[in-house]
Amino acid sequence: MDLLSLVGIATKRRGDYFSQAKALAKKARTYEKLETMMEQEAKVLVNALRLKQIKWAEYERSLLDKALISALAGVYLGAKSAKPEEKLEKAWPKVVGDMLPPLHDFLNETKKSIDDGDIRIGDETSDFAENPKSWLGVLSRVIRYIANPAYSFFNLGQYYVQQEQGFKQMRRVAKLDKRTCPDCINYAQQGWQPIGSLPMPGQECRCYDHCRCYIDYR
Repeated sequence: MDLLSLVGIATKRRGDYFSQAKALAKKARTYEKLETMMEQEAKVLVNALRLKQIKWAEYERSLLDKALISALAGVYLGAKSAKPEEKLEKAWPKVVGDMLPPLHDFLNETKKSIDDGDIRIGDETSDFAENPKSWLGVLSRVIRYIANPAYSFFNLGQYYVQQEQGFKQMRRVAKLDKRTCPDCINYAQQGWQPIGSLPMPGQECRCYDHCRCYIDYR
């Protein structure tokens, strides 16, 4: 499926995604629990594809749905009681823009490996980017699309609330240990900046979805 088709499907189902994201957020209650729940869904989905219990079209559609609903649920949790439904509307273009292009590329890579008959049950490689022919690698990347982004979008929901409440400045706070990437160190060294001028944790840094920075506002 091409990228425009993915966007078209997402656009048509936006209302469904919002209602499902709201239900998922209320069930999870925290972004940590949301991540755990979606990790389990990733395992079930990839295993079903591996065992040929579902066809590719169903897998593709399910992965799209779960990626968008999980991201929106993160926004909803970050917004808390500050009109979270409005925050979903506001976040929608960013969720689609951030999630769908890489997801589209990943789906194409996976389909090619399956069609070529080269994909293996697993090996020591856990990163699909290093080995696109391992089911373990596929699972690793699916988790990175439907579970790990919850933290970044949770921060986005918080950002919308702080912005509405009149906060004027923000700063990214990094862990500053050996796992912290140079980009996050650079953001942390910038200190207080005008609100909206710094990216959310997990965005525009080499940590990507493994980012552990958080945002302060004043």
